[in-house]
Amino acid sequence: SLELFHYNDLSLNVSKTKEMIVDYRRQQGSGHLPIHIGDAEVESVTSFTFLGVHITEYFSWTLHTDTITNKARQRLFFLRRPRKFGMNASILSNLYSCTIERMLTGCITVWYGNCS
Repeated sequence: SLELFHYNDLSLNVSKTKEMIVDYRRQQGSGHLPIHIGDAEVESVTSFTFLGVHITEYFSWTLHTDTITNKARQRLFFLRRPRKFGMNASILSNLYSCTIERMLTGCITVWYGNCS
């Protein structure tokens, strides 16, 4: 409860607090009441980003894979420019590893096994 926060001189920023409901029941109703902390209501969301991984309420990784593919496409543009000017292939390979491959393989153990 909030008494524990006050006892330890901590504060909770309710405006940054999110609630995501994962409900696998067949008959999903609106039986979920909003959470209130103090006088503020916690915002209910269908997806959020945690440590760079986009998580949805159905644990579908489509949003995450679409996001990182779009980011990779944008960064590929910046790799094409040095290639046009005759940059060494090993330097281009290092640039790819540092900018694109790192992003594509980030947290891959979390999302890749369940990707469809």
